[in-house]
Amino acid sequence: MARVNKQSKKIFPGGSSVYHGIRLKALRTARGLTLTQLSKLAGVSKAMLSQIEQNKVNPTVAVMLKIANALRIGIGELIESPGASSIFRVIPSSDKTYDFRSDEHCTIRTLSPLSLEKDIEFYQLKLEPGGMLSSEPHYPGTEEFLHLTRGKLEVTSGEQTVEIKKGDSIHYRADLPHCLRNTGKGLVEAYMIVRYRSE
Repeated sequence: MARVNKQSKKIFPGGSSVYHGIRLKALRTARGLTLTQLSKLAGVSKAMLSQIEQNKVNPTVAVMLKIANALRIGIGELIESPGASSIFRVIPSSDKTYDFRSDEHCTIRTLSPLSLEKDIEFYQLKLEPGGMLSSEPHYPGTEEFLHLTRGKLEVTSGEQTVEIKKGDSIHYRADLPHCLRNTGKGLVEAYMIVRYRSE
């Protein structure tokens, strides 16, 4: 049976709030945001965010819109359950929704569907000479797999550092402070998978 949120008068399918929680947590952690940080960005209380992620509430559309705007995605990525109408999901190169970060030093593009319920994320990474991507520890058990297609890259995880070159692949812990740095004179291009531990 469908549940009605009285405040928004919108009807969400019975299992959709579970999907909301899974998607919100995956998107938030993929961006390296804490609940406190997302709360400030979205203007939604930390308690409410936590309850959504734990599937304890069925949020209003207004709340989900605030969260989607803070995450820089369309609200459909949060409130639409995964469909089974097609076995294909094409992500056009022109779709800027998937540009996770873009500045003069670093470009990151998400290559996996944002609406896909999963415990992995797939990214394309570009770093200009001297560019660096530094990350705080992700959830315990998180790991990253990276394949370097161009340039030379220094990879640090915890207290250990190694340098890789074009054609090399590397696997490392991402539940420690970790950093990627372009140590060469040209552009670095790499493809990275982030895998979260299944609970």
